[in-house]
Amino acid sequence: MPKRMSLALILLILAMILPIFLDEFLLTILVQMLMWAYLAMAWDVIGGYGGQFSLGHAAFMGLGAYTSTLLLENFGITPWLGIWLSGLVAAIAGALVGFASLRLRGPFFALGTIAFAELVQLLLLYLKDVTGGPLGIMINKTGVEYMVFESQLHYYYLALAFVICGMLFLRYFERSKFGMALVALREDEDAAESIGIDVYRAKVLGAVISAFLTGLGGTFYAQWIHYIRPDTVVRLDFSVQIVAIDVVGGAGSPYGGIIGAMILVPLSLYLNAIFGGMIAGLSTVFYGIILLVVVVALPGGIFGMIRRGFLVKG
Repeated sequence: MPKRMSLALILLILAMILPIFLDEFLLTILVQMLMWAYLAMAWDVIGGYGGQFSLGHAAFMGLGAYTSTLLLENFGITPWLGIWLSGLVAAIAGALVGFASLRLRGPFFALGTIAFAELVQLLLLYLKDVTGGPLGIMINKTGVEYMVFESQLHYYYLALAFVICGMLFLRYFERSKFGMALVALREDEDAAESIGIDVYRAKVLGAVISAFLTGLGGTFYAQWIHYIRPDTVVRLDFSVQIVAIDVVGGAGSPYGGIIGAMILVPLSLYLNAIFGGMIAGLSTVFYGIILLVVVVALPGGIFGMIRRGFLVKG
């Protein structure tokens, strides 16, 4: 068995048995780490591999959360099925964003995605007969069939499954023809176009895939938190957090999301617990500073630094 597969198997076994030794509080932290790691992996498709700096992914997360919740509360459709419709709705939104914004480059695209997220939040607030408006929606059903568990242990294993699937998908994606095309346009759009890559089409498709995966994560978030409201789901700091985790961990790799989440999520929770009541918007400021530092000082993130170290040794 190759060394890399052996290491992956050991880490998986450790991840499976770790919850046995933890209480509910520590499990809650691990669930958050895994959830944000998966969302960072979803962003990585368009942000890491495609090089398009989206700051509006909380919109896709919110659309996914609202879709599955509305299907559950109004029609009794289990989130185990509704999650796929959540992904589809988010993917359609991703296509709309792609068509409208992906001809823009650099900060203009980032600003466009922020504007889209604000629009989604306003729509969710305005359509109060459907979404509950500012009062939001409480998930009242309980049971495994509704993806609502009594113990954090079940959420842990579900979140772990999300992360494993995310890693496997990104490993396949980066080796696929389309994944390599996205990387090529990230490095040099003009050069990519000169060798026959339809840059605009590739960007839009990348945005659709990224949004679909993020919508799935939105369903998990809704079922875990049990209550959603526009201003608590479609938040700028959620979008920034997703980006920061992936960039710090190492954008453009299957492992950046989990590395970044292991570092930033516990640190953010600690800072919010200590200073959150005194400083409004602390998490947004924190992630913004981290992003600036990493982009300037460590462009490849932590995984990039580790990989470079191994290459130098080799």
